[in-house]
Amino acid sequence: MSSTQSPVPTGTVQSLMIPWAQSWQKEEDVKATLGGLGWGTISQVDMKEVAGRDGKPPHYKVFIHFSEWSSSETAVKVRDHLEKEVGEGEKQPELKVWYNDRNFWKVRASKWVFKARSEKVSGAVAAAVEFC
Repeated sequence: MSSTQSPVPTGTVQSLMIPWAQSWQKEEDVKATLGGLGWGTISQVDMKEVAGRDGKPPHYKVFIHFSEWSSSETAVKVRDHLEKEVGEGEKQPELKVWYNDRNFWKVRASKWVFKARSEKVSGAVAAAVEFC
């Protein structure tokens, strides 16, 4: 994908984000679990690998894009909760979505905004050093 083209699918009405999914979890797991909640139609799931650091293991940050959002009472409550405005210093609203008896994902509304980078018009840029 070009750095000038957004990875968010055209027609997306809502994107959610799971900040931490285990490295063994798959796109199908996310689709089956969140799709089964009836919140809407999932058009795409993007799993971005995050390297382990500070003693923490590698994991995925997951973006779930919906092409339709349900008008059911539950789906409306979920969207209203996740899109709630927060004041400075307050945590972004999230939900726990249990994917088995003992484990859950934290789910948030994605606040990521695509910023296109311009394509290089000509060859490599020369390196430069500036003394301060």
